[in-house]
Amino acid sequence: MNNNNEPNITEGRYLNPLTDYGFKKVFGEKDIMIAFLTDLLNPKSAIEDIVFIDKDLVADYEEIRGVIYDLRCKTKDGGEFIVEMQNKGQLNFSDRILFYLSRSFSSQERKGNSTWDYELNPVYGVFFMNFHMKGLKPQAIRTIQLKVDETGEVFSEKLKAFTLELPDFKGKSTEYPKSPIEYWLYNLVNMETMTTALPFQSQQPIFGKVGGISELVHLSEEERMRYNVSLDTYRTNLSVMKNERAEGRAEGIEEGISIGERNSRMATAMQMKTDGLPIEMIQKYTGLTAEDIRDL
Repeated sequence: MNNNNEPNITEGRYLNPLTDYGFKKVFGEKDIMIAFLTDLLNPKSAIEDIVFIDKDLVADYEEIRGVIYDLRCKTKDGGEFIVEMQNKGQLNFSDRILFYLSRSFSSQERKGNSTWDYELNPVYGVFFMNFHMKGLKPQAIRTIQLKVDETGEVFSEKLKAFTLELPDFKGKSTEYPKSPIEYWLYNLVNMETMTTALPFQSQQPIFGKVGGISELVHLSEEERMRYNVSLDTYRTNLSVMKNERAEGRAEGIEEGISIGERNSRMATAMQMKTDGLPIEMIQKYTGLTAEDIRDL
């Protein structure tokens, strides 16, 4: 689907894994998810198995909002992973991360079990972001966890959030990424326009499978239809964000011009007042109010 507001993107060999459909198709594969989590976490022991679980975490009460994740899975030892792709920046995204992790922890409560001693399984949030998080310095890979301010000690290893900011990887050469997780981010961001085999397969052979399931020629007619709908939504979101940024810049320029003009009038009024000209005359030539002029 196309409309005049969508970016002009030529279709390549692979689907776009940043779309809702593409993201779930790629990371919905167990071995791909395990390989990705291994490269992200570098765990002390291997992630032997994961199980995808119901992505909808229903609220306990009607007045409490439920949580919906892109993908949610558990490891063999009970660790839970929330994996989400966000293409549009949100005002309170950091709060959203806290809310997601908190709801997952609270769902572990063992009601009616008097012997439960509050022991929790780890919960990790992995957030792919097609934008830079507001209020923080841009950083491709950010690890967030609870620490003691005074000593820097880790308060708990059971809560971690990883934010993966994608914009910096767009259009870069294959020499740009230097670490296993950067290989993933580079391929995900640039896959839609690639026409050859995915790079970095010698470093991470799983990219061969990622490319195989992502080739457009392998999609059935129904899959292609669902992908096109998802792609249309993705491109519309990009257009909306681009327009919002443009409008924001225009408003900023207009505001800057307005402030500059006022400062110029104030300086002129100050000089006229210093020269002893009456307030009425200063008003006439500067457009300022009598109150503004008296306050100078």
